[in-house]
Amino acid sequence: MTADQIAAWLGSFMDIELTLIDASAIALTSINDRPAACTVGFSQVDTGLSLDDDPTTAVRCEIVAAGVVDKHTLGRAVVAAAREIETLGVPAQPGMLLEGVLGGLGADVRHGWLREPELFDRGTPLNREPGQLTLLLELVGLTDEEFDIARDQGLDVLSRRLRRRGTDVGQWNRGA
Repeated sequence: MTADQIAAWLGSFMDIELTLIDASAIALTSINDRPAACTVGFSQVDTGLSLDDDPTTAVRCEIVAAGVVDKHTLGRAVVAAAREIETLGVPAQPGMLLEGVLGGLGADVRHGWLREPELFDRGTPLNREPGQLTLLLELVGLTDEEFDIARDQGLDVLSRRLRRRGTDVGQWNRGA
């Protein structure tokens, strides 16, 4: 998809305002009454993923983040995550931890976790076209303590802990 096609796809399931942040196209929006931002064009980056049952179909993503923080902060966050993934040269997929990627954004969360989005009532939006499947990955901000748990004990342990404590991961200023 071209950047215009990506923007049209995003606009088909949420109202967006396009802007540039650090020379990257970003869609600013609201999801479930919370500020949100999404990359527009990261799906043009080949991170090496393909469908298991059809290796000729590339799997690509756009990165979305939502939270109780300024939309532009969320925009800078998704740009930072996309650039980190490109720099590392690793596949963008659920379960990826990005150490320190959110540092310097003025929020308590400093690290990122990519997961299948839990933001949409109808499941993860995706776009199929010949040779490519594009979907969204949610960037969740983690505190130092949460990141340490994810790294040392795994994401299942972290997920249970967050649920048990009723942690609102959309609250990017939730303390350490």
